Amino acid sequence: MKDEIDFTSSTPYYVQLMEIIKSQISEGAWRNEEHLPSHSELCEKYGISKTVVRQALKELEIEGLIIQRRGRLATIVDKKISGDILQQLSGTYQNMTRLGYFPTTTVLLNHVIPGSDSVTRKLEIDPESPVIEIERLRYLHDEPFEFLRSYIPYDLCPKIIELDLTGKSLLEEIEKEYGYVIAYSKRSIEAVSARPIECKLLNVASGAPLLLFNSVSYIKSGRAIGTTTSLFRGDRARFDVEIMDVKENGSIK
Repeated sequence: MKDEIDFTSSTPYYVQLMEIIKSQISEGAWRNEEHLPSHSELCEKYGISKTVVRQALKELEIEGLIIQRRGRLATIVDKKISGDILQQLSGTYQNMTRLGYFPTTTVLLNHVIPGSDSVTRKLEIDPESPVIEIERLRYLHDEPFEFLRSYIPYDLCPKIIELDLTGKSLLEEIEKEYGYVIAYSKRSIEAVSARPIECKLLNVASGAPLLLFNSVSYIKSGRAIGTTTSLFRGDRARFDVEIMDVKENGSIK
């Protein structure tokens, strides 16, 4: 990670400072809603003038990376995408669009394979039963945001293998083709570190924090319609949960 100004370069000093700050934000040197060093501190650290610092911070503010207020230190903008998917039966695509985000999706894989022990166990089907494996990469503003791997029982939804799921919701396509509606879902979330393949797909550094989201969804008959593992960039996602105290009769206290 570059951390100094190259005074022999033809690149303007303020542009170099911008790239340094962007890189440090990406690497987690400053967290969301934390303050950048003062103008004087930046000048002293990088051997540049306040004019250079002011220009760099102005451009970063225009790009939406920081907020500046008179008499206060510049603040890193919280760019995390928040969602309440832990409380909704909709998929991540539906959840994000409902909250006003407009993701794009690229399909990396869509084929039929014998289900592994872990997959068939989650789907409650016989070992090595055929399943549709789908891998997708989801973007926000042309930036990779989420990697998904889904498994669906082939006997329930064979046409899914023929569909172009680019930019579409898998759950919506299943409902459209077969009328299956999710009745309930089992979900979990945990923090993990990015492995090499995930670093490449999500454009993050080795060991970067990711949020691992697991779900198994069921239709009204009680049969599992699919299981999905999603990896979200830890620097771009958070999940909100609203909790209410409920009386025994079901009313809210």
